[in-house]
Amino acid sequence: MDKVMIENAAGALKYMLDCRDTDRVLVITDQATKEVGDAFAEAARGIVAFVQEYVLPEDARPLKEVPQDLAGMMHDIDIALTLFSARAEETPFRIDLIHGLMQVVRKLGHGPGITVDMLREGPLAIDYDHMVKTAKYLMERFDGAVSVHITAPGGTDINLNIEGRDFATDVFIEDGKWGNIPGGEIWCAPVEDEANGVLVCDGSIGDLGKVPAPVRIEVSKGHVVSVQCDDKAFEKRVEEVLATDEMAKIIGELGIGLNLGAKLTGNLLEDEKAFHTAHIAFGNNLDMPGGRNESKTHRDFLFKDPTFYVTFNDGRVEQPIVDGKIIQVQQPKESGRDTGYKRIMVAVDFSEHSMEALKKGHALASFFDATLMVCHVVPRTISVNPLFPQYAVRESQDMKTSETEKAMDALVKLVQDATGRSLEEFVPVISSGQPASETVRVAEDQHVDLLIVAHKGATGLARMLLGSVAESIARHAHCSVLVVR
Repeated sequence: MDKVMIENAAGALKYMLDCRDTDRVLVITDQATKEVGDAFAEAARGIVAFVQEYVLPEDARPLKEVPQDLAGMMHDIDIALTLFSARAEETPFRIDLIHGLMQVVRKLGHGPGITVDMLREGPLAIDYDHMVKTAKYLMERFDGAVSVHITAPGGTDINLNIEGRDFATDVFIEDGKWGNIPGGEIWCAPVEDEANGVLVCDGSIGDLGKVPAPVRIEVSKGHVVSVQCDDKAFEKRVEEVLATDEMAKIIGELGIGLNLGAKLTGNLLEDEKAFHTAHIAFGNNLDMPGGRNESKTHRDFLFKDPTFYVTFNDGRVEQPIVDGKIIQVQQPKESGRDTGYKRIMVAVDFSEHSMEALKKGHALASFFDATLMVCHVVPRTISVNPLFPQYAVRESQDMKTSETEKAMDALVKLVQDATGRSLEEFVPVISSGQPASETVRVAEDQHVDLLIVAHKGATGLARMLLGSVAESIARHAHCSVLVVR
């Protein structure tokens, strides 16, 4: 038996599943993936004393339910591995099998479609420690998020409500949970009736493989309302799998790939783990935090190079992912010069004066080896009808989101043009509210120790107003303030 495969299988058992010498292990495989199943069984025997291996009966495929002899083996098992070939018609069987196993096991590694290449040199032959750190970091970036707007070069442009829907991961499977083998993604269950926009799948689709042409899916209130593809036969196939039951067209998942060893092969088990990809699924999400979709199926649609605009419960908008790349927010420096400046924030309003403040902040951050933050506050304006002044017109959430995203794009370009810093070299912050008080609040929340602001803004009335903003900031900030004239 291939020693490399056994070693990589042992790594997955130890790092992902925390397999212990007291665990009882069940490996479920089939004839197509038996070499992989055997490698995992052999690796498990090197860790635990009790290992069972079950091969799915080919003459009963596609399976509609869990075979009785397999059900009889599922008692008193601590860790289960479902490592068999993926068949679109068996999705309901796989869901039933997962639900049954999760009633008894401590952890479950689920690998429908797993291959020898994945185990020998692909997404199972990776640095687990690095992947775990990446997953934890990105999940922290989404903490407190209420919504996300996702765009991609292929045409994806969709808004999802993720308030109260925590992210989970399969890079380290917790007790009482299950995750994919190979691992390498984080995911959440978006609010089922509040997804709107267009998803363009230019990667692959669960059980259907690589798309022969991009698949355009229009989503309204979480429900698929249209499917379009230049390949009409494939379009019909997609419509068929989305019509499995009433809930099959309802959004179920947002996933983000993190595995550096994963490649786009047409096998979604590997594809959905690849860096620079994200996927949206329709169908069952009952095993995800907050999920309410009871469909008998779950179908992933992958797209490439996504950009995420994430809105938080305090009004901030951040871009944790740009063109598929995770943007690392700089952490406070552990050391610096004698001044102690570690986090410097520049407040900008896109005027020439604030450009000078930005250049000053860039120079000081470079000199003191400090983190540079650049903040823009979108003024929160309320329209009042002069005939009925008692009634104020509330800005819509869509309008607010659009403004903040445009401001984010403008801010990134401003910093790059003025300082040459890339997005990885500074921290952009977009918020909304009254400019002075909101700037002070952001500076305090972000533990800023030097706040830089221009003495003047634009011309005319704006100059007078922004001048008072600078004065108010200087008076109320809890850190040192540098006013640039």
